[in-house]
Amino acid sequence: MIISLLVNIFNMMLKKAKYVFFAVLLVISASNVFSQTIEKDGRGICPNGSIRLYINNPNDYTGFSWQIFDVTSNSWSSYRNGSSTANSYDLSTSDAGDYRLIAVPKSGGANVVFNTVTVVNLTSPPSIITPANPVHQICKGDALVLNGNIETGVYYNWRLNAGALNVTVPTLNAKEEGDYTLEVIDQTTGCVTTSAPYKISYFPPLNPVITPVPAVCATSVPTFNINANPTGGIFAGTGIVNTTVGAFSPSAAGVGSHTVTYSLPQNNGCPNIVESVVVKVNNPEPKITSSTGGNEFCIGQPASLEASTGFTTYEWKKDGVVLPEITAKLAITSNGTYSVKVQDSDNCTVESSPFMATFENQVQPSITSIPSVCGTNHAAVPLVGLPVGGVFRVNEQPASTFDYAKLGIGTHEVKYQISGALTCLNGTVSQKVVIQRIPEVEFAGDIFMWKGAFTILQSNITDPGYLYEWLPNSYLNDATLATPQAKPDATTTYTLRVKSPYGCQDEADVNVVVFEKIWIPDAFSPNNDNVNDFWVLSGINAYPEAEVKIYDRWGGVIFYSKGIYTPFDGTQGGKQLPAGAYNYHIIPFPNMPSLELKGTMMVFR
Repeated sequence: MIISLLVNIFNMMLKKAKYVFFAVLLVISASNVFSQTIEKDGRGICPNGSIRLYINNPNDYTGFSWQIFDVTSNSWSSYRNGSSTANSYDLSTSDAGDYRLIAVPKSGGANVVFNTVTVVNLTSPPSIITPANPVHQICKGDALVLNGNIETGVYYNWRLNAGALNVTVPTLNAKEEGDYTLEVIDQTTGCVTTSAPYKISYFPPLNPVITPVPAVCATSVPTFNINANPTGGIFAGTGIVNTTVGAFSPSAAGVGSHTVTYSLPQNNGCPNIVESVVVKVNNPEPKITSSTGGNEFCIGQPASLEASTGFTTYEWKKDGVVLPEITAKLAITSNGTYSVKVQDSDNCTVESSPFMATFENQVQPSITSIPSVCGTNHAAVPLVGLPVGGVFRVNEQPASTFDYAKLGIGTHEVKYQISGALTCLNGTVSQKVVIQRIPEVEFAGDIFMWKGAFTILQSNITDPGYLYEWLPNSYLNDATLATPQAKPDATTTYTLRVKSPYGCQDEADVNVVVFEKIWIPDAFSPNNDNVNDFWVLSGINAYPEAEVKIYDRWGGVIFYSKGIYTPFDGTQGGKQLPAGAYNYHIIPFPNMPSLELKGTMMVFR
């Protein structure tokens, strides 16, 4: 039973919800009409103004008809705009009253009557200009204070000859001639009131006129007067030396453009009116500069002269003769006196000072030769170079003399350098000076050799640049060599003379000791046949201190003799040695191992 009751209640709620839904649809469909309103573009109608009435969605309607409520007949009537009835979606009117709009929907249906709007007449704030001083003429440069009426809730806008002055306060300092008006705008309604114009004019001025002054072409021009009308004013400015008559002194003013003023008093106590004129003082001074910065040039190298720029014409001369060049630059190739005449934009003409040009050859410096020598015991030599004015350096160090003692043994460079502003005035020359060590000839000692052999003679000096002379020159292959070959047949003393290329010389002796040769057999046959049974050393007895050693194949001494030699008989300890090869050492002088004789001899049986 409870469930049945709940179902009935739910069905009743569904029926009520359906009616609510249809009611909502009806409201939504009608809202397209009821939501239309007439809009106004202002609060009301300002004096001599109008107001615009309109709707926001005119494209939904057609057949517009504006109506105004007639109070007399207490009914609505069509509003006439001039001689015609208003039939647009917007309306511009200058009449106060209640308005409505009737329109036909484009979607069909009954005419729509829009809401009623009321249009009222508005008032504008007052606008009155009151001058602080009730005058209409002022001096140019002075000001007249104009006061507007003080109101609340308004804006201000001052105008001169209808043009806005961008002044938005009620007080104005009027400095210009013309008609001034003040607009007062109501901040709420926007209604504007424009005051009656207040006219201001200047007192008629006395206008000074200064006669233009042509350019002055030199500071040496005498003082002259500047003319101005009307008279009675005061002159001022650089170069004015008399303010009453306007006397102008070019020398006092100097080169340049000078502004001279003329101040003329006015009537009615107005400030002086000042006029001015520019007096230009020229003093053309063409200066000639060169491509080298001086008066000297190198022969064969480009050279030019250049006058000061900024002039309108140029006329070059060489030695008084006019040249064809007419620009500020002139190429030159020879000696001469050059000048240039110029004219500026004010037709002032002047000629430059003369320029003396000299062309130079390439400088060729030279120095007095300094001799190369042997040893350092020589006087210092002054360094002399041409042309004068250069700088000497010895081994890259500044110097004025060549001091043999200080410089010492070796090869030294002397350099002389000329420096000038031009490349052709620069040059360098140098010389190598040799200080040679004095030779000191020495030999290691006496030379010992066997008669019939040869030896090499050699001292401590073998420089190929030296000269050599051996005395005597006998038994030598070449007595002019540093190391000749010698083969004397007897002990000889040789003298060597050595001379350097610079005259240094020395000499020394060396003894070549020649010994008699010892004849050494290379074999013998100790077989008791009385033929070559002994190893005989012919000539050994000439050396009483001689030593003789014979070795077997293993290096053992099998025979030794010192002093008077006893020939070797091929035995050792009375026993015969086997046939074969045996090494020997023969030392003629025990203290001269270099003369030791070595070899191998054979024993035959």
